[in-house]
Amino acid sequence: MAIELKKPRKNRPAWHKLTVTGVRPLTADAVEVTLAVPEDLRPAFDFKPGQHLTFQRVEPDGSEVRRSYSLASTPRELAAEGTLRLGIRSIPKGTFSGYANRQLLPGDVLEVLPPLGHFCTDIRPDRHYGSVVAGSGITPIIAIATAALEAGATVTLLYSNRTEDTTMFAAELRELERAHGDRLRLHHVRTRTDGPTPLLTGRLTPERLQEVLGTVVDAREVDEWFLCGPYEMVLGVKEVLEAAGTGEIHTELYTV
Repeated sequence: MAIELKKPRKNRPAWHKLTVTGVRPLTADAVEVTLAVPEDLRPAFDFKPGQHLTFQRVEPDGSEVRRSYSLASTPRELAAEGTLRLGIRSIPKGTFSGYANRQLLPGDVLEVLPPLGHFCTDIRPDRHYGSVVAGSGITPIIAIATAALEAGATVTLLYSNRTEDTTMFAAELRELERAHGDRLRLHHVRTRTDGPTPLLTGRLTPERLQEVLGTVVDAREVDEWFLCGPYEMVLGVKEVLEAAGTGEIHTELYTV
């Protein structure tokens, strides 16, 4: 008798409707969007810091748009308050990002897939996490940093922006500094205005990063790095860190 063996079919993730409960300006071209997750859907939307949500929207002309945005909140917030938060920066010709920044209102309902993505880790209190990030790439990083600090870990963060006014989640980062003291080592890099020091002023090129690593952080003390930003920056930083002999490196490419 012949027996045909078939691989079990994986269930495709299902779309769910989530209600927008808040749209808060972060900068002139970026907003924080808060979604309410009903209690029965919270297991489906459980996530690791660093993961993203995918949204689906039908445009007025009938075309379907799907876009993914990283979560800025933590699993603790989902469990305690039933909310998810995301940072969305408007980009030129960005259909969904423009809609989110100019039209989205509390009470609107969005179609959302449960969290996905591999830009994450199992956070441990005895680890030192480092990150080099540009622009809106801070969104997954603030989730990772918050969860790590709440667990008792140490976080070093180099955050590059054009100016202070274009810095997403600036107030949240100040609050993390206040709450966690020296365990958050935050260094702002400015590319269009003067940074805190000449070393932290200008584009974060591989050459500049080599200087930074010799001044504000020893790469060998960091157990895991998270790099998030445009391709050239992420690739250049990764090469510098590998040459310095650091710990594990996670990368995510972002439109800043």
